[in-house]
Amino acid sequence: MSNRKHWLLTISGGSDGDPQTMRAGVDLALAAGAFGQQVTLVFSGAALPFLGDTAPSEEALYRLLGSLPYYDIEQVYALNGAEEHAIYRDDISITPLTPRQWSDAASKADIAINY
Repeated sequence: MSNRKHWLLTISGGSDGDPQTMRAGVDLALAAGAFGQQVTLVFSGAALPFLGDTAPSEEALYRLLGSLPYYDIEQVYALNGAEEHAIYRDDISITPLTPRQWSDAASKADIAINY
């Protein structure tokens, strides 16, 4: 029996875009990835600027996201609000995600957490 779970972590920063909340979600994603869990990481709302090609004011969190591939988190998703021709950072793979796709992913995940 395997203890490998599929995690869906949605990072939005809550209603006020709190960077500490976003950092906690990213830390959890890194920890899950470090322990061999399958992680789907989705950014939405106030967290979307961290997927852009320039660092927002919370530069430490922006830099931390560059380490995702080292934790076997190969794909990051931008939920809703993501412009069709958005310019994303080039150090991680980012794919736009519709609300329906997000809902489907959430229904298939063993663990779904929103930050």
